[in-house]
Amino acid sequence: MDAEILRRTMWEEMLYADMRANYFAELVRHYQNLDRSIRVCVLAASSGAAATTLTAAPPEIKLGLPLVAAGGSFWLLFSQYSMIARDAADLHTGWNSIRTEYENLWNALADPHAEARYHQIYDRAEILSKAGTKFPNKKRRLRYWLEQATKLARTRYA
Repeated sequence: MDAEILRRTMWEEMLYADMRANYFAELVRHYQNLDRSIRVCVLAASSGAAATTLTAAPPEIKLGLPLVAAGGSFWLLFSQYSMIARDAADLHTGWNSIRTEYENLWNALADPHAEARYHQIYDRAEILSKAGTKFPNKKRRLRYWLEQATKLARTRYA
């Protein structure tokens, strides 16, 4: 590969890895917050305090509270948000590691083994890409994180 092409490719891959690391960190927060919110709703709906405050409520509302609690419990059981958050956290860590390796290689592009190292890193990144296919592809958020990665890299390497 031509040295200039390798340089441009390394720059892009470094930015993409940073973008993905930040995107998966955002997904971790999203799934953890979603899990927490549903758990709080289930707790509130199933608590004796909620039932006590609704003693004068119409029967439909009294019946609705346990149904909400049961529905929320089933949703938590099947949604597995905590497990999804752990998977996203693993991908965040992996992409952060890949970004660091790309950056280290970017700073050593004169090394005669740079292209071989690039291909090794790229192959490991492909495995992470495959693992990330079960997550949503939110193009607007990815674009946002790419812009942030670009700003940071331009500042660092100006």
